[in-house]
Amino acid sequence: MRRAGVKKRFLLIGDDNNEGATFCYYEKGSKVPHEPSFIFIHGFSSDKYAWLGVIKEIPYGFHCIAIDLPGHGESVGFNEEQLIAVNVFFDKLNLTEPIYLVGCSMGGSIAAMFATKYPSYVCMICLLAPVPPGEEYETELLSQLRSGVYHIVLPETLKQFYAAAKLLSMKKVHANRLLARIYLKSRLSMLDQHKKVLKSAFENDYPNLEQSYAELKNLACSVLIIWGRQDQLCSVDGANYFSNLIPDAKLIFFDDCGHLITTDKPTQTASIIIKFWETPSTYRTNLYN
Repeated sequence: MRRAGVKKRFLLIGDDNNEGATFCYYEKGSKVPHEPSFIFIHGFSSDKYAWLGVIKEIPYGFHCIAIDLPGHGESVGFNEEQLIAVNVFFDKLNLTEPIYLVGCSMGGSIAAMFATKYPSYVCMICLLAPVPPGEEYETELLSQLRSGVYHIVLPETLKQFYAAAKLLSMKKVHANRLLARIYLKSRLSMLDQHKKVLKSAFENDYPNLEQSYAELKNLACSVLIIWGRQDQLCSVDGANYFSNLIPDAKLIFFDDCGHLITTDKPTQTASIIIKFWETPSTYRTNLYN
């Protein structure tokens, strides 16, 4: 945390629908007037920690926040769906100026759908290998998840942990067995809940993804798509699906990169996120002038 320059914070929501609900998040820097905050959303069964390698490479002049989604990490007590909960988070922190929303995997799908539902909140989005729709883009790993084989993203043993890391990342896992056990233990308490969420997602949300994504063609904000060429979970062909669907989206491929882009290419990801913000945009110019 210190090397990334972040501080861990808690935000108590405490409204009628979420009594005692709390968001946990990392924050680096502070809000800059007339500049967007960079908001980072992790993938399924992950947490805010996944973004530290990227945030570490972003200069201190930028305001960065990495949140734990409800039901993940240290965020607890929410009843609403993810999009509504994220919206509540922004309102509570008074993030009223349009933000730069960055999401990976499931977090990329959430970022994309948030931008369609709450367009006034967003000036830019960066999508790191969001889940593509339908069997046309379904990989063997996604097919296994859909059939109820969850250890790819929800490992329960050391053997499954190392196997999953090998499938999802191009980097060799250097964590010793003790650290790996600590990692597993920290997630086992949420295992049953995450399995239920994943089962529900594949039964209810996954079949309707294409219909949900149809709204992306109406996005007015700037869109950056990043994909690893060695991604075995979300088909690389999905990158072209999203870039063809979203008007004027910019598409970047990383070589020697799997699904865990923030693990495989943290420095390059941070650099491209910054460069994309610095690229002139008529939409963004109108927002801040």
